[in-house]
Amino acid sequence: MKKNFILSLLACFFIHTVCAQNDGASIIDGTTLDIEVSGTASSGENAPLWLSSNKYGIVSPCANSSYERVNFHRDMDNDSLRLWKRGYGVDIMLSQNAQSSFFIHQAYAEMEWKKLGILIGAKERGIDLRNDELTSGGLSHGINSAPIPMVLGEIDYFSIPGMHNWLKVKGRLGYGMTTDGRWIENWTADKNTQRYRSNILYHEKAIYFKIGREDKFPLTFDIGLQMMAQFGGTCYNLEGRGIEGTTTRHFKENLNAFWHAFWPMGSSDETDGAYQNAAGNTLGSYNMRLQWDTDNWGIGAYFERFFEDHSMLVVQYGIYDHLLGIEARLPKNNIASHLLIEHISTKDQSGAVYHDETANIPEQLAGRDNYYNHHIYSGWQHWGMAIGNPLLTSPIYNTPHKLHFYNNRLQAWHIGIDGDPCKEVHWVAKATFSRNWGTYAKPFDEIANDQHYMVSAQYSPAWAKDWSGTLAFAISHSEIIGNTTGAQLTVRKSIYPSFRKRRK
Repeated sequence: MKKNFILSLLACFFIHTVCAQNDGASIIDGTTLDIEVSGTASSGENAPLWLSSNKYGIVSPCANSSYERVNFHRDMDNDSLRLWKRGYGVDIMLSQNAQSSFFIHQAYAEMEWKKLGILIGAKERGIDLRNDELTSGGLSHGINSAPIPMVLGEIDYFSIPGMHNWLKVKGRLGYGMTTDGRWIENWTADKNTQRYRSNILYHEKAIYFKIGREDKFPLTFDIGLQMMAQFGGTCYNLEGRGIEGTTTRHFKENLNAFWHAFWPMGSSDETDGAYQNAAGNTLGSYNMRLQWDTDNWGIGAYFERFFEDHSMLVVQYGIYDHLLGIEARLPKNNIASHLLIEHISTKDQSGAVYHDETANIPEQLAGRDNYYNHHIYSGWQHWGMAIGNPLLTSPIYNTPHKLHFYNNRLQAWHIGIDGDPCKEVHWVAKATFSRNWGTYAKPFDEIANDQHYMVSAQYSPAWAKDWSGTLAFAISHSEIIGNTTGAQLTVRKSIYPSFRKRRK
């Protein structure tokens, strides 16, 4: 983390110096300094789900916690009229009753030229084709865990030649490394027997197509594919997984490993034995959204299909698991602005039976995908929080401490609504109802029925310029994380430093 912090700072100043126009602007013009404090108090063993989830990991799931945050950043929107755009940020936090008492939450530099962009460092990034504030989260990649430091290249939507802007394409490609290795080692209940890992490399790629032109017709359709992978790093206590000799392995991080993370076909891990699988932990999702927008209102329907291996990637066993949502942008009023309804199902996972092809059984059944778990890399998590959807219960809740998802088979309904009754007030409400079966390997004795509620209001008074406060109340009636009621208060002050060189 220290290296990322220093490198990102150097990159921030370098990019700004190179890209700045000769208009006399100083290096801090367009920057914002946000100072934020927050506290959470709850009645149960954990905080209610929607007080700590889908917040990029900044809020601890502990019943009572707090943090202090200083975020210095410059958004690329400041350069909207320039050919070269640049941004950077350093976000430092002190936390109480959290995974770490001090950490660098964000440290990044980014720049953009026309449609091409590059990001270096750790930065909060939203969910594809989704309303981040109201959604339950993304299945493959969401906003529930701390951002992963990486080098990410992107190309924004550009028109395919000859299609007259009716068909556009965009994509991204990046590599990075998780930062929770030391925390995992300290947090794991028994380092001599339990499987854990450190310094895991991360890969991400995506491609999306957009059909339609908003300036000609209000209906558009986005469809695409995103894939992620965990690879490399060091894994401990791999007994019974095809390893001979020492059960600690440092997996390859050479160019070949980077290539197989990008193109997993034809690769394997040394633990696969006779039944080879793709190297590392590869997963992803198909995403699509059909959107109708007018000046006064809009409505969109979106669909995400998650996959853990080839059986779901190629739709071998049909489409059962999904995240299906409808979001409405309501006509302007003083009560509600957006309404969102989602249905989530992860119960099927390609079926309950798995076996590889053998001489006696020539047919392969690739079921029991075991979402978010992996036989080497422990789980699809960062700092104990699910990288994807928080309804698949994060390992941070496990007692004893073990990096495993014990509840990944569920069906849920989720509702989100927000409103802006006036310029000074913004409110949000969420309600989630889920039925949980545990996992195929360790099903719950009885179906766990959970309910999670949250309502919050943000007040940005005109009489206290650049100050805002958010008060949230939440309840979880849960057989998994426990019954708990809690409140959360967050206060923020924004400062906009500016300086102009004196002109002769």
